[in-house]
Amino acid sequence: MAGAIRAGIAKTKTDAIMLGLLELDNKYKLREQMEDEEDAREADRIWAEYKAGKQKVISAKKFEKRTGMKIIRKR
Repeated sequence: MAGAIRAGIAKTKTDAIMLGLLELDNKYKLREQMEDEEDAREADRIWAEYKAGKQKVISAKKFEKRTGMKIIRKR
């Protein structure tokens, strides 16, 4: 921390710590991993609700009609 302050990279110890945390995130993609885990939990929750009959499923055609968005099908 002191080295970062002396070098002018950070103004305070707090800034130095924040820079270190940002670098860790850049190197190990920590936030991205957390978001992926959250997405997987949400998908599991939705799937469980669907299986329990609490989530409704509509066809791609109905989805396109309701949202105005086109679903691109890959073959």
